[in-house]
Amino acid sequence: MITNILSLNLNLKNFFKIISPKFFLILISFSIIIYFFWLLKLLNDFPWRYVFTDWIINYKGGYIRRGLIGEVSTNLSTFFNINIKYIFFLIHFFIYFLFHYFFYKFFSVFKKNYLFYGLCFSPLVFLYPLSTFEALARKEIFFITLFLINCYFLTRVQSRNIAFLLTNICFIFSYFIHESSIFFSIFFYLTYYIFLKQNNFKIKLHEFLIALMVVIYLGYLLLIPVTELKLLKMVSYINENFFLMTRNSGAFSSLLLNVSEIQFFIRADYASFKHIIRYLLLSHFLIFFLYMLYLKPHPLLGNFFYLLCLGCFLSPIFLFIIAYDWGRFVYILYNFSLIFTFFYFYHDKQVLIKFDQCSILQKIGFNSKLFFTICYVSLWSPKLWFFEDIKLFPLFDVLFNVLKYSIKYTFILFQQ
Repeated sequence: MITNILSLNLNLKNFFKIISPKFFLILISFSIIIYFFWLLKLLNDFPWRYVFTDWIINYKGGYIRRGLIGEVSTNLSTFFNINIKYIFFLIHFFIYFLFHYFFYKFFSVFKKNYLFYGLCFSPLVFLYPLSTFEALARKEIFFITLFLINCYFLTRVQSRNIAFLLTNICFIFSYFIHESSIFFSIFFYLTYYIFLKQNNFKIKLHEFLIALMVVIYLGYLLLIPVTELKLLKMVSYINENFFLMTRNSGAFSSLLLNVSEIQFFIRADYASFKHIIRYLLLSHFLIFFLYMLYLKPHPLLGNFFYLLCLGCFLSPIFLFIIAYDWGRFVYILYNFSLIFTFFYFYHDKQVLIKFDQCSILQKIGFNSKLFFTICYVSLWSPKLWFFEDIKLFPLFDVLFNVLKYSIKYTFILFQQ
C-alpha cells in the first residue's frame, strides 16, 4: 500500500514535469475558446445589458471620459456599415485574444510548478469574468492587457526612449478607455523604474517631470464635468444611428456623478465590517506578492523600493471607497499585481522553483500541494458587488455551461 502511494506520488511529479510546457498552452487555448462562446452569449443579450451602454459612450457630444472605445466602435460601424453589436463582439474578442496571447508569451518563460499554476490560474485571472457574467467584457480588460503588453515589451527593448514612450502610450490609452486606470498609474511607472535599474540606466529628471505632467493632465481631464448637454447630444446620436437609450440607461447615469454625489455614496452606502473583512481576505494575494518581492531583493533597487511597491499595491484603494463593484476592483488589482511581480522576477525564471524549496513548503507532500492548488483555482470567486457572497465552485459551473452555450449561441454570428 505504501509502495503504491509512493509510486503514485512519483508518477504525478513526473507527469506534471513532462506536460507542464504544453499544459500551460492547452489551458490558455481552452480559456480563449470559452471566452469566444461567452461573448456570443453576451451578444445574444444586445442591447439591454449594462456593458453595451458602457461600450458605446463616445465623443459625439464633446469630450466625455471613458469614450474612446465607443468612439472607435461607432466610427467603424458607420464606415463599414456593420451592425455595432458585431463591432463590439470583434473588438472585445480581439482584446481577450491579445490578453491570452501575451499572457502566454510573458509567463511561458518561467519554470512551472504548482505555485505557477495556482498564481496564473487563480480565479481572479481567467475565471472571474466567466463565472461572474456581469463582469464579462468590462473595460478593465483593455487596460490590464495594455499593462501586460507594456511589461512584455519592456523585457525585450533596450532603448530607454522607446520604453518610456511605450509606458506613457499604454497608460494614456488606458485612461481614455476608462478613467479608473489612473489609480493604477504607479504600476506603469514603477515597471519603467525597474526597467531602468535592471539595465543600469540613470534616472533622468525630464522623464520624471513628463510622467508627472501626464498624471496631472489626466487628473485634470478627470475633473471635467459631463454636462447634461453633452450627454443628451451623445444619447441623441446613439438613438438616431444605433439603438434606443435614455440619459439614465446603464453606464450613462454614472457619467453625471460629481463630488457631492460621491460623498453621499460614502455616507449612505458604506460597507459593513463583514464586507470589509471578506474583501481583506480576498486580497490575501497582496501579502504573498509583497513577500515574494521582499524575499528576493534586487541589489540595485534598495529598501525604499519596497515602500514604493506597498504604495503601488494599495494605490487603487480609493476605488473601494467610492464605488460598489469591489469584485471587479479585486480582479483588476490581482492582475496588475501578478504581472508586476513576474516582471520584477523576469530575469529569474526559476523563482517559483526556488520559492518551493523553503523549509515550510518542503515539509508538505506534493499530492497535498497539488490538491490545494486545484481547490484554490476552482472553488471560489468574488461576485460583482461588495454586498454579495462569494461564489462557490465557479469552475465547475463554467465547465457545465460550456456544453450548453457552445451549441446554443453559435448561430448568432450568422444572424443579420
